Amino acid sequence: MHQAMALEFRCPGCGRSLRIPEEHAGKQVRCPACQQVTAAPASGGPFLNPTAADAASAVTSWHLRTPEGQTYGPVSWRQVEAWAREGRVSADCELAATSEGPWRAASELLPGLQQPATRPLSPPASPAPAPWGASPVPARQAGSPAVPAQYLAPHRGGIILVLGLLGFVMSCPVFSLIAWVMGSNDLAEMRAGRMDPSGESLTQAGRIMGMLMSLFYLAMIGLALTIGLFAALAGR
Repeated sequence: MHQAMALEFRCPGCGRSLRIPEEHAGKQVRCPACQQVTAAPASGGPFLNPTAADAASAVTSWHLRTPEGQTYGPVSWRQVEAWAREGRVSADCELAATSEGPWRAASELLPGLQQPATRPLSPPASPAPAPWGASPVPARQAGSPAVPAQYLAPHRGGIILVLGLLGFVMSCPVFSLIAWVMGSNDLAEMRAGRMDPSGESLTQAGRIMGMLMSLFYLAMIGLALTIGLFAALAGR
């Protein structure tokens, strides 16, 4: 009588080895130990042969190297398995217990990994709302092969420079103060990677001009108040 094959994989919550009938491959299953619901690997997936995985899980930390030469880690074997389930590890990746190696093909430890994709692996991300209708720009996240999307806002260097010039030409402290405040905020956004840095020089020039003129106006106001105070005291 034909006996149905069983699939074995590890629970991502508690690490317990689970065995399910092959017909449940790819379905949601509940771990009897921790009650966590997770998707079982598809038939022929990377966790059908637990022998290599059991040996690898005994190592406390692992490093992952992509075909492009980027290295991530150290992480636990459970994290490596999670990356494999999410499709972030392909057969041409390499694994090692230390960053110096020796490196082993990921397919040796995770049989059934999918072949290299035609495009760089990128997991789904939940980017923050983009201010001013900005467009996404990828950025590297340390310790994970994930590449989340960040957003780049257009710079306002020309506006800030014009405000700084208006404060100087028109002797208007309001324009100078606005240029100072806007320039400081925009430079902080550029350094944080959320604003187009190509306008840094214009922003810096407008900010410095606004700052100098604002300080000059404040000094003149302080001097006028001081002279007025001495004059009032002398008149008594």
